[in-house]
Amino acid sequence: MTGTRQAWLVARREMRERSRSRAFQASVAFLIVAVAAVLILPALLKPSSTRDVGVTDPAPAALAATIAQQAHVAGITARVHPYASLATGEQAVRQGQVDVLVAGAQRLEWKGKPDEQLKAVVTGAVQLATVRERARAAGMSPGALAALLAPLPLANVQLGSAPGRSPGDEAAVVVMTGVLFFGISVFGQMVLTGVLEEKASRVVEVLLARIPPRALLAGKIAGIGLLGLAQIGVTALAALAAVAAVPAVDVPAVRGTVLAWALVWFVLGYALYATVYGALGSLGSRVEDAQSVAGPVMVVMVVAYFATFATIGQPGSDFARAISYFPLTAPMAMPDRIAMGAAAWWEPVIAALITLAATAGLVQLAGRVYTRAILHSGPTLSLRDVWPDKAASDPGPSGAGRRQAAPALTPPGVTAEGRTAMTGSDLTRHRVLITVLTCIGVLVCVAVAVFTADVIIGIAAGAGFIAVANQMVRLWTRHTGPPPAHR
Repeated sequence: MTGTRQAWLVARREMRERSRSRAFQASVAFLIVAVAAVLILPALLKPSSTRDVGVTDPAPAALAATIAQQAHVAGITARVHPYASLATGEQAVRQGQVDVLVAGAQRLEWKGKPDEQLKAVVTGAVQLATVRERARAAGMSPGALAALLAPLPLANVQLGSAPGRSPGDEAAVVVMTGVLFFGISVFGQMVLTGVLEEKASRVVEVLLARIPPRALLAGKIAGIGLLGLAQIGVTALAALAAVAAVPAVDVPAVRGTVLAWALVWFVLGYALYATVYGALGSLGSRVEDAQSVAGPVMVVMVVAYFATFATIGQPGSDFARAISYFPLTAPMAMPDRIAMGAAAWWEPVIAALITLAATAGLVQLAGRVYTRAILHSGPTLSLRDVWPDKAASDPGPSGAGRRQAAPALTPPGVTAEGRTAMTGSDLTRHRVLITVLTCIGVLVCVAVAVFTADVIIGIAAGAGFIAVANQMVRLWTRHTGPPPAHR
């Protein structure tokens, strides 16, 4: 059986088992309900656009028609109620039957605080009806009056932060960035917990009897990714159904090409991060180890997310262009630049090729880590414990390769719980390394601030570098037990 066939069998198993779980079904139902509620409730709770206006004599003959016409222009519906006497009209106001009473075309009477929009509509209608009546009394023809009172049309243009883009485009970018971040992080975490669950339950030992480690990891990533795409598709269909059911829902318009590129970058981003999640998951032995082993990639994703937000208002800047090419930030940064119209047609293609190349390299690296650590049980490993070295990988005189198991030796200083007590020299090296990385982070902060002419972006970049560097040092130097025994 080929490796592709084996990986596909694992992917089918992942989709079948996870789609049957109550947790996954509950999450799908929750997302559908949440999306429908977010779209429909604001439209249902929106105040009614219908207003009731009372009118008493004396009033211009065309006042009722003028009020209705002016209200229509303002985007509301006005229902005019004539009253024979002022007392009857005021009683209707007190009882809430009408919103405002036009008393003899001389004053407006309200039950409480005036509605400023309705006030402007009714005031303009009274003045317009009065002018028309006076013009008719003066002998002015209706055509001349209409030409005199014809309003000058003014166009309304909403300016976004980027030239040529409206606030609707920016709203679509914000929503799309959130969806990409949510999808990649959630489904990447599912790969991480899946690896740890199989290690804790010893299921992985049964699977590895028939399937190579790399095919097992590839199948798990593919299966969870396809299931994630299906979940996003179902949620999108629920959103479309909500929009169709309630036409008043205001949804930012997104071009088809932008959606297509967003889907491409979701797949690329998920493949990149899920590979890292799967490799790091093999370092632990329990589900409780998930947060400790996945710390660096979580920090990287958060930094990438906020770095992308910093470029929404300036998608054509050098900083935005740089992070849209960097593989770890490209899955969220490049779709935003595409949506804002700041990327040439060839830029997403080049960035996608760079991300694919980076993913291919990570697959080789992660596959090696996964192969060496997946059968380990006990304390959490560090990357240094599973990093391939020449002595472990070169065949010896007997011709045995690295698959030959070496006796598990307990390193000096290991406690009863399997954790290493850091020696004085190790502690000194650790502190020196952290100090050096912190200084580099400060230099990164200054360089980015000067490069982008934005102090906030510089501080965020420096803080992000220091956070990621510290997490990587912890993951590399944390020695939690003997090196893994290979089979």
